[in-house]
Amino acid sequence: MELRRYLDPRTTWRDTSEVDKVRLYTRQSFVGIVVAFTIPGLIESISNAAWLSAVALSVSAVAAVLVLLRLPRIGGTGSGSIRIPVAVSVGAAILAGVTGTAAVPLWALLVGSIPVCVLLSPGWTLVLAIALSAATSMTRFGLPGAVSAFVAVMFMSATARLSIWLLRIVTELDGSRHAAAQLSVAEERLRFSRDLHDVVGRALSAVAVKSELAAMLSRRGDDRAAAQMDEVRELAQQSMAEARQLVRGYRSIDLEAELGGAASLLSAAGIDTEVRGAAESVAPEFAEAAAWVVREGATNILRHSEATRCRIEVTHDSLRITNNRPRTSTSTDGTGLAGLAERLAAVGGTLDTTGDSDEFTVTATFTPRVAS
Repeated sequence: MELRRYLDPRTTWRDTSEVDKVRLYTRQSFVGIVVAFTIPGLIESISNAAWLSAVALSVSAVAAVLVLLRLPRIGGTGSGSIRIPVAVSVGAAILAGVTGTAAVPLWALLVGSIPVCVLLSPGWTLVLAIALSAATSMTRFGLPGAVSAFVAVMFMSATARLSIWLLRIVTELDGSRHAAAQLSVAEERLRFSRDLHDVVGRALSAVAVKSELAAMLSRRGDDRAAAQMDEVRELAQQSMAEARQLVRGYRSIDLEAELGGAASLLSAAGIDTEVRGAAESVAPEFAEAAAWVVREGATNILRHSEATRCRIEVTHDSLRITNNRPRTSTSTDGTGLAGLAERLAAVGGTLDTTGDSDEFTVTATFTPRVAS
């Protein structure tokens, strides 16, 4: 997620996923470290009138920040090559260290080592630390400077490795949660299709066989053809009755159970879910339709959004499901909302949807019938 989303006053911390939070924290932590190392170096250079050193240190810091903002492995979201900024950061850090006084070379080393340590493997970082230590030991800083250079580079390398590892683990866990949620939806659909096949498949096979037999007997002028067609009719009626029973069993769902199941499923997908109101407040004649709205609404959130929060509000005459971060869809083959509208219309209810790029809301309104 880009930093400007966090600077937008309409965006709150709860509007972001856990991965986005860790990504922002990782990236901005490194940026903060660069700033923290640059400020004392600049103060010292300016106080000693080492203007070239101050300018070089500033250039090195800006180039290091640019690398951090472009590097995905530490949460960077920018675009562009990192080779030139890395070269500029290292070169400017060397110039600042050579022209600086007192502790400025140490601050320049720390700033220039950050983008390098983020890019290099631990082995190459160790080689670099040893080489820098050897080179520093032959300067006016001697052995203390060599030890400081080695410790600084290895410290930054360890910090970078740990941060990269943490971000990768969080990203993988978030992907696993979304996969588990999608599997739950797929398993439920597979169960229903399997049950429907078991109920209808046998009857349709029998209908096909008996229809073929009846046609053959009819061509021969055999009176038994009428009896066979009567059996076909009975099989068709029995098959329709069994299919209705199956659908009723699938649709006869409990509102309280669906509210708990939706909250559990959405939470497993990393979506912060809040349920307001109680299932008992909905009239019995609307409870089944409301339960179906909750089930289909939760499914749509998983399939058609990148939501990080969801709110389900239940009152005596309405049910409202609101989620953030909906995805713009151009598909017209979905029948979920249309089916919900039909179910609600059958019991005297209505379905309304409102949304924009930031939020999507499904509202089911129940209107009790007035007894005549």
